[in-house]
Amino acid sequence: NKEGWYILLDEAHKGDSKDSIRKSYYNELAKGLKEDGKQESRKGFIFNFSATFSDAIDKDTCAFNYNLERFNSDGYGKNIAVLDSNLKAFKDLNNPQAKINHILESFILFYAIKKAKKELFKKAEALSIRLKYHNPLIIAVSDKVNTKDAGIKLYFEAILQVLGNKITQDELRALANNLCNKLQQEQIYFGNEGFSQSFLDLIQHVSLDELRLSIFYAKQVSSCEACRIKGNAKELVFKSKNSSKPFLLLNIGNAKEWEKEYIINLGIEIGDDLGKSYFEELNNEDCPINIMIGSKVFSEGWDSNRVNLISFINIGSINAKKYVLQTIGRGVRIEPITNERKRLNIHNKERLKAYNEGLETLFIMASDENAIKIILEQMQNFISKERLKGFKRSSHFKPLLIPKYKESKYIDKNYKISSIDYEAFQEYLHTFDEDIFLLTQNLKKDMGYTTLTKILNKENIKITDTKSTLMPQNVLKTIDNFFNFNAKELEIYQELHDEICHYNQLSSTLDSQIIDAMNAKIKDLCKDTEKNTYDSKALFDLVTQGKMSFDEFNKQVENKKNNPTIFEHSGYILDSTLSKHYYNPIIIDKNKNGQIIYAIKEKSEIEFLQDLKDFIQESNLLDSYEWCFCKLVENVDSIFIPYFDEQSQEYRKFYPDFIFWLRDKQTKNYKIFFIDPKGLQNPYNAKDKLKGFQAIFQTHRAKELHTKDNIEVFLYYYNKEINQDKELEAHTKGSIKGIFKSLEL
Repeated sequence: NKEGWYILLDEAHKGDSKDSIRKSYYNELAKGLKEDGKQESRKGFIFNFSATFSDAIDKDTCAFNYNLERFNSDGYGKNIAVLDSNLKAFKDLNNPQAKINHILESFILFYAIKKAKKELFKKAEALSIRLKYHNPLIIAVSDKVNTKDAGIKLYFEAILQVLGNKITQDELRALANNLCNKLQQEQIYFGNEGFSQSFLDLIQHVSLDELRLSIFYAKQVSSCEACRIKGNAKELVFKSKNSSKPFLLLNIGNAKEWEKEYIINLGIEIGDDLGKSYFEELNNEDCPINIMIGSKVFSEGWDSNRVNLISFINIGSINAKKYVLQTIGRGVRIEPITNERKRLNIHNKERLKAYNEGLETLFIMASDENAIKIILEQMQNFISKERLKGFKRSSHFKPLLIPKYKESKYIDKNYKISSIDYEAFQEYLHTFDEDIFLLTQNLKKDMGYTTLTKILNKENIKITDTKSTLMPQNVLKTIDNFFNFNAKELEIYQELHDEICHYNQLSSTLDSQIIDAMNAKIKDLCKDTEKNTYDSKALFDLVTQGKMSFDEFNKQVENKKNNPTIFEHSGYILDSTLSKHYYNPIIIDKNKNGQIIYAIKEKSEIEFLQDLKDFIQESNLLDSYEWCFCKLVENVDSIFIPYFDEQSQEYRKFYPDFIFWLRDKQTKNYKIFFIDPKGLQNPYNAKDKLKGFQAIFQTHRAKELHTKDNIEVFLYYYNKEINQDKELEAHTKGSIKGIFKSLEL
């Protein structure tokens, strides 16, 4: 207007070069006064908007936050699953097949999504529900295209392995099992639930023939051919030799150069020219393209409901951060029903359970370790975390003792390997010179030679008839880790210092105003807890003992009514009732919203806490003890029990959900209780944990320590259902009273 400019600028188009559009605007607005002292006419304000702000200044000066997180929490976007974040598969970065296997896994996942859509539409039709859902699409993004080490060549090699039948059904199933394990472990951003068994079953039962037909339209073993688009230098499409429908679109700056330099070397034939651009019709319902490969085309100016899977190929430089963020934002939109752009509502979702979750998730995969790290970093940019603070440590007795461990000699065990995996490993080994093979494994202790000898001689190796679980190239590393991992034994009991720390890391993605209100309530609860350290029963006991008058008793009870010890806010319960907890208040996520990290949300744990409250009110069993207890968080707090997991055949850490410390007021005898409310979900694993507990706390060394320090240590699984397993019976209790019954003796 006459007084100056109001510039609304899409932050994605600001540009990074010296002559970028935004910088030219800044220059104009920064000119200030002319030489004659008059005001420069080009004055005003710039307002930036973006779904993917990553610079601190943009976040701090943002007038309103409606980023991807908020967009998704309002129901509009796909949930996001980032696979391979444990990085275990990237130890051998020089092995191209390891990267190709990740691409093959993406094909298996995509196959399952497409199959789930078919099942979903069948069920919806039977229920007279008219769905629109998109036709799923993979976009594969590469850092380099026209270079000798271009990552997309790996992508084509993976395609050719499937089309040319260079991968067996057993190898495909092994990859599928590996993929299922990842999906069960990986974090789902914005979503509160994991993947259903129905969806995982579609992955595990993948058929090579069905996969080839579903993604590449090839009814049988085939080769691949590339087709040009007349008058279009940016696009190449690829199809199976025995199919008329293209399955892949390559969209890059100079497709002709790529075709000329690389197609023949990859073993891809040149097909007939086509007369239309597939990029322009990509969002059409009848578009046959299942995979689109490119580079900068995905970062801005393009979006699609269709994207369900993004593969980042060799993208790992520091300069890729913004690009990764923008690319992830390309495919999050969804339209399950015509003109309804929110995820399928809860009522219908229950009836169509499992088969829509693949369509409502954007899966992120990568073939490079650095790419995964950058993706995970950038995912955090979508999530605005605010700290919950003001928690107060309760006045508890000292010392609170915890076990400390030292390494012990390896416990002699046999490694169990399926006959399928053993034979596959031998075949794989025969493709190498033995010395070369050992060199590629990058193992420290004698290059893995001792372990290889054990495998070949079947020394401490037990062959089983179980299903395949290992890729041949990973067998030696897995078994070498098994034989060279030291077990643990009890060394000493030490006073607790900072081993429980999760309450200092409680944070939330709730709106900052909600967090401010909750922090204020936490502060109030802590003050009230200090004033009201006794419950009603304890107050009455003081009256009967002559330590408190009835007037003071009535005053305290009335004060408690006016200052409740429980507050509920935004679906969360702030509870300071249990003053013996290591810190107060406890935060309970009763609806499993998942927006407060480390809040207590498991049903069994919530039942356990309620049972504990009732027990304290009804029983005086703990009155003769100084006691304290605390919730433990896996991989955050440092209190655990080492054990050997027979199923995964590795040493692991068992984090019980709660630890109790009790010290007799008279004798000063000390008791530690580890209690796990949800530990019986997998009875086999529960037995392994129990054996680990016994191996640590029932040894001769442990008994000496316990006698010397007057300590007893217990492990109980808290489970209201009757447990029929004899091995676990003595360590399973259905009530708090049952757990502490031994205190009566």
